[in-house]
Amino acid sequence: MLDFQLSTIIFTIINLLVLYLFLRKFLFGRVNAVLEERAKLIQEQLDAAEQGKAQVQALQDQYEEKLSGAREEAARIVSDAQLRAQRAYDDQVAQAGAESRRIQAEAEARIATQRQEMLRGVRKEVAQLAVLAASQVARKDLDRETDRAMVEEFLSEAGERT
Repeated sequence: MLDFQLSTIIFTIINLLVLYLFLRKFLFGRVNAVLEERAKLIQEQLDAAEQGKAQVQALQDQYEEKLSGAREEAARIVSDAQLRAQRAYDDQVAQAGAESRRIQAEAEARIATQRQEMLRGVRKEVAQLAVLAASQVARKDLDRETDRAMVEEFLSEAGERT
């Protein structure tokens, strides 16, 4: 069986204390330094990641701001284009109206001219018919120029009365 001797136990305790002091002096200091350095490196990486996250957030904010500005600009461009299109439409409508009025005035002038020409033609024919009727009634040849002038004067007086 196992025998426990006091000297072995004391020796073991002293060995453990010496080993502990030796490890503390030479090993734990270096291990703690490595652990501290590792903790410092991890903290730096965390800080860098946090800065990167902040930069990404700032870039995202800039992007959203630019996107908003681009949307506003697009809306303004569309609004301007609609306004220009409306002005062009109004100008075309005004030009078409003016052209229509001009064509209507020309047509009215032509109609008035044709009417006057038709009236002159009708008057001449009526004068000729009146002279012809008067000559047949009188059965004699009248002076055509004098009679025609007299009939035309009569017709123009009759036309002015109506």
